[in-house]
Amino acid sequence: MQPEPPFVSIVIPVRNEERILGRCLESIARLEYPRHRFEVIVADSLSTDNSRLIAQEFGALVVPNQGQTVVSGRNCGFAASRGEFVAFTDADCIVRGDWLKTGVNALGPEEIAGVGGVTLFPEDATAFQKAVNVLFLMAGFAGATCHRQSIGAAHTVTDIPGCNAIYRRSALEMVMPLDEHLLTAEDVWLNWSLRSRGFQHVVSENMVLWHHRRSRPRSFFRQMYRFAIGRLQVGKRNRRLLRPLHVLAGAALPLFAAALGAAFLWGGVTILAALALAAGAAAAIAGVAKTGSVGAGLWVPFVLAVFLLAWSLGFLREWLFPLREVNGK
Repeated sequence: MQPEPPFVSIVIPVRNEERILGRCLESIARLEYPRHRFEVIVADSLSTDNSRLIAQEFGALVVPNQGQTVVSGRNCGFAASRGEFVAFTDADCIVRGDWLKTGVNALGPEEIAGVGGVTLFPEDATAFQKAVNVLFLMAGFAGATCHRQSIGAAHTVTDIPGCNAIYRRSALEMVMPLDEHLLTAEDVWLNWSLRSRGFQHVVSENMVLWHHRRSRPRSFFRQMYRFAIGRLQVGKRNRRLLRPLHVLAGAALPLFAAALGAAFLWGGVTILAALALAAGAAAAIAGVAKTGSVGAGLWVPFVLAVFLLAWSLGFLREWLFPLREVNGK
């Protein structure tokens, strides 16, 4: 008789996610893993919609997340969990049937603290979401994100994404609760904290989920603005967690202002405008080639501009006026 698989806790931070939470929980309900060997914990950030009711209908344990941020949600979800392993995902994710089984099996030796996997892009995405995904692909090629859409053979990595990760409880107990002064990038800090204690992380090509991108410019802007603040927050704690591309994007507004001032001063406005148009056209062509969609390709220059604006504003805001309180933000 084969021994039962380890008990796993799946923690999902949620805030007003009634539109998508049901699809996430439905995919978890179909996991190829004994139902009595895992629990689902929804850390609810005081939602004002039907998120709590939906979670309860799927049999999830709902715990209040008073801090109303992802990091506080992961903390309170972990505190309420019972699993030997703890999995983290997000409400806008859909897991594959073998996601949990594959992740647990990939953990292997005790020195491996966490395993991440492939974060695929849903086929039913809008043109805007496809354009946003092009940006994530570009960041992945440049090594500025751990959201991998292809992996190859399993191997050790420095980072695994917070929406697609399974950890050993014994390892998490050494570093949690995480610092709740972080607005975002809590997964970056968690992974580094574990590695600094001698643990390793791995990725598995068969640990697969689908992650939706932001569907509207406003929500995408807010996401990038917050991401920039969080990345600089962890960068202040450890400079190795702040990569050159993060800093370069953070300086986008001052660099553009300097270029515009120089153009006015030396009569190069036409040249600057031509360069901007050429860059936009190149981005659109690359977007069409990558997505196979003209509509998505035409969104790419706009998405890139929104990203640079939002990231630079968030980066400069945290640099000049550091956040002291993040609860409810």
